[in-house]
Amino acid sequence: MFEQVIQSITSYASLSDEEIESFTKRMQLLQFGKGEHLLEAGNVCMSWSFVASGSFREYHFDQELNEVTTNLFTENTWALNHSSFTGQLPSKSKIEAFEDSEVLQLTIHDLHHLIGEFPAFFALGKILEVDSKKPKPSANPEEKYLWLLKHNPTIIQKFPLKYIASFLGITPETLSRVRSKIQ
Repeated sequence: MFEQVIQSITSYASLSDEEIESFTKRMQLLQFGKGEHLLEAGNVCMSWSFVASGSFREYHFDQELNEVTTNLFTENTWALNHSSFTGQLPSKSKIEAFEDSEVLQLTIHDLHHLIGEFPAFFALGKILEVDSKKPKPSANPEEKYLWLLKHNPTIIQKFPLKYIASFLGITPETLSRVRSKIQ
């Protein structure tokens, strides 16, 4: 169960067996049914959640009350609201299980304890780098879709086009045209 999360954290920091053991002892396995929320709007994101199985969608409502998908999380990725977690401010978005899912969760308090005990864990802050998780907003629709194919093709297999289009910041019609052009 812990193999993928260990592989993820050791890609950011070189950790000893003792450090890895301390990390895994602090992780908690949680299960979510489809539609259940990992994070509710208005709550502060207090933990990192590694998606062990299933998938999640982060979204909020714009001023016209349209759903806007801001992130899509699949297996072997970290699911959290970055701005809420780092600023310890109420989240403006929700993170919802798109299907029955399991996460391995580490609270912010456990993370601080690990950093205090083992300074190597400070390097895990790189997980919070947002820029690597989405294509550049200035990219054209085709570039955005190609970025997705390269960096997380699982999203295309798991989520409906309307969520993918919203995540990429394009319309579903534009996404359909791009997909037909590329395929």
